[in-house]
Amino acid sequence: MSVFDKEDRKFFKRIIILIILLVISLSYLVYDRSISYSRYERVEFQSAGATLYANLYYPSKNIDFQEQRPLVIYCHGIGSQRDFDLRIPIELSKRGFYVAALDYQGHGESGGNIINIDPVSNKPALAQDCSKLLDKLETLPFYSNVNISQIGLIGHSLGGFVSLMNQALDPRFNVTVAWAPLVNFDPQIIPILPSEYDEYIPANLLNSTNTNNLLIIMHVDDEVIAFEDQALVAQNLTGCALFNITEPLIGGGHQLFSNTVIIESIKWFENYFFNSETKNGPINITFLVNYAIIFITLILLILIVLSLIIYTSKFFPYKKEILEKPLPKITGTISKIKDRAVKVRKILQIIVYTTLFLLNWEIFERAFGLIGIFYASLNITVIYFTVKIIRYLLKLKEQDVKFDLNHIIELIKSEFQLKYLFYAIICNVYFIVIYLIFSFFYPFAFMWPSNFLDIFLAAAVAFPVYFSLELLYRKVIYPLLNFVKGERKKSFFIIIIAIYVQINLITLTWTWAFFPSVIFMYIIFLYAIIQNTFIYENTQRFSTVILSSFDIIQLFFAAVISNAIGIGAVLHLFVII
Repeated sequence: MSVFDKEDRKFFKRIIILIILLVISLSYLVYDRSISYSRYERVEFQSAGATLYANLYYPSKNIDFQEQRPLVIYCHGIGSQRDFDLRIPIELSKRGFYVAALDYQGHGESGGNIINIDPVSNKPALAQDCSKLLDKLETLPFYSNVNISQIGLIGHSLGGFVSLMNQALDPRFNVTVAWAPLVNFDPQIIPILPSEYDEYIPANLLNSTNTNNLLIIMHVDDEVIAFEDQALVAQNLTGCALFNITEPLIGGGHQLFSNTVIIESIKWFENYFFNSETKNGPINITFLVNYAIIFITLILLILIVLSLIIYTSKFFPYKKEILEKPLPKITGTISKIKDRAVKVRKILQIIVYTTLFLLNWEIFERAFGLIGIFYASLNITVIYFTVKIIRYLLKLKEQDVKFDLNHIIELIKSEFQLKYLFYAIICNVYFIVIYLIFSFFYPFAFMWPSNFLDIFLAAAVAFPVYFSLELLYRKVIYPLLNFVKGERKKSFFIIIIAIYVQINLITLTWTWAFFPSVIFMYIIFLYAIIQNTFIYENTQRFSTVILSSFDIIQLFFAAVISNAIGIGAVLHLFVII
């Protein structure tokens, strides 16, 4: 007799196929990484009293025409971190360059805040972070292989702002490329910036004597900052080269996801480093394929996790309770019409409740800004429990029954059963362990809170949001799906609605949605809802999805909070968005 039943064989067949596809995608990523860099090193250093971190990538390619290698420091955009944007580490290390990708003040793993001022030099921390990193790199063994006349900076958006300040103040940086850099702004618009920043704003700092070999690449229709107020201002001050992008780009003009942008950046560096644009061989750009394979790999990882969650449920069987009234059997034409009418009514109820939920978000967001999402979620929770309590008391009165606390205690005991909570924890362990393993072997998007304070802060901000979402999906919509046969079909309905709600959330918070860490958070929110849908399918316990949400969303939302705090203007933006 076979040890495995039909469902077991189906699961193992599916998981083997997913693992084979995963091995193929990971093999490509390993290959692509191997032709770019052999390894990377985590570098820790100090700047303005804060501990900062960078990844130092060791190139695989040899530069045959010279013994020593160039070094380029890369500064990411606002709300991002050093391992989100792999374009520069992948493409420049492929050219034989050492690349150091920096988490500047208050971003990623680094401490501090972008408004920090160094108490010794009285400079803004951001104006010296690249220099402090270079000071640290000079003490490392690899630096003997660096050509000190070939040290460059490249930065995107706020990273361009950082690069422009550092190159103007440190002559060791002799070639700079700035993508869509923040050059000019009124400090009064962001009143939390200290007055020490005024003279270091690139528009006030840059001139032709402190800026050498600068290239600015910017889309003429940048949707985040104005081309005329940024790129043209820098060119007028310094006489720098300006490369205009005019064609539509994936992700919008500000993100500059384009082979042309990378190629022009490489040409600029190599023209000044090697006095040639062709000496170092043909340029082969692969980052778009790289991102596509990363996306496929992450989808495969998620499918593996969800398959494990579904399969593991068989070891935690539950006795299905009658939680809803079954629909009467259809016996005639009139009954069929009535049945259809009931289905239509329930579908309309789902549409109405979902619409009211989203309208509540929109009203509060318009009234209070981004923090309005938090207030709206609290409002939903209060309304839900108020209605439930009133209905419960009215039911007791109607049945002439006195309130019995023991009944409430029994309901709580039924909800918080240990085996179901343990199942939810196991499901989270699947996800977190696989995420950590992937991030360890491939340094991409390793989001992790920088300290426990951020986790508690995230709990205060995120909990009402996902709690209100779980109320909508599990307590409002799910009972209305009793016309759907099969728990799996109900789960798919919930997932479709969740995707729709998530799209609306992104639309409402679009001003912040272009931050990579925030986009990452939206993805985690959606994943948590999908995972919880399958957990709820197998447990029918609201407590399990709340525990699952708390474990996953708190952890990753705390990492987003770390970046938001580092941005410094977070409270101000909450008000104006």
